[in-house]
Amino acid sequence: MANVLIGKFFIDFLGMNGFIYAMPWALPGPIGTFIDTNFQPISLVLVVVLLVVDFLIYYPFCKAYDNVLCKQEAETLAEEEAEETKTVKTADAPAVEAPVVETASATEASAAPSALKGKDLRVLVLCAGAGTSALLANALKEGADELGIDITANAGAYGSHYAIMDQYNVIVLAPQVRTYYNEMKADTDRLGITLLSPKGKQYIDLTKDPKGAVAWIEENLEA
Repeated sequence: MANVLIGKFFIDFLGMNGFIYAMPWALPGPIGTFIDTNFQPISLVLVVVLLVVDFLIYYPFCKAYDNVLCKQEAETLAEEEAEETKTVKTADAPAVEAPVVETASATEASAAPSALKGKDLRVLVLCAGAGTSALLANALKEGADELGIDITANAGAYGSHYAIMDQYNVIVLAPQVRTYYNEMKADTDRLGITLLSPKGKQYIDLTKDPKGAVAWIEENLEA
């Protein structure tokens, strides 16, 4: 509305021509305006005025949205720090059973997790563009091979999963698309699919630890 009123003012009171040509939509606005007015220099002044006015109109809204995102990011970081602090405290507790873990036999360490034996486990990992999701999917495949488990793990991009999600019984959301968890949960609950969503550092650790990734799936299926 502001742009139209300013343009009308330039035409009625400053002698600028009306727009007399139909230029291709892909032509940049400032260039198109200059051509549309039959190359009048005053049209360039109009472009500058419109840019300044539009910036002043939109800036408060962009700033308010930026504040909302900063607040959300701070809350997310606080949650992750609290979880990491809890993990550190747990790790600092007296490790009475540590020797038992260290002395576990190689056979036991490489045995397939009991919860996954004989299960038809089909895992779909989703991220923004199927890039980072492929890292975890490949780690799950590698870990399954090492442990002798039959796991189907594939990567996908959030938004293109609707047509294939019913083919899987476990879906993992990468940190980039974790904000869609509640929306996704409604769909997975309806289809009887387990939905998992690790946090940033945890997700990275899982992509680097194939056996750990399989164990993480087992732990969450048992929970």
